[in-house]
Amino acid sequence: MESGARASHLQVCRSVVGKCQQVAYIDFAKAFDSVCYSKLIAKLRMYGICGSLLQWIDDFLSGCSHQTKVGNSLSEVLYILSGTVQGSCLGAILFLLY
Repeated sequence: MESGARASHLQVCRSVVGKCQQVAYIDFAKAFDSVCYSKLIAKLRMYGICGSLLQWIDDFLSGCSHQTKVGNSLSEVLYILSGTVQGSCLGAILFLLY
């Protein structure tokens, strides 16, 4: 599967009917995290997006950081190098374009 989506398979058996059915579940939770910024920017250029709009999208994606706090302990700041913002309209559109 593309874009980091994982498919897991579950075999469901019905004892009443006596037949088994195959069901595929697709987990898209990690798919949004797999978008590589440089590849996305290159694809946007291929689609004809350029200039200040492309720069704005690049600025939107870059410079994001993550830090975790557990109790009174704080992790070091890590900069995020891939993924789109989940829950945002732009993040979903960029994921689809990727």
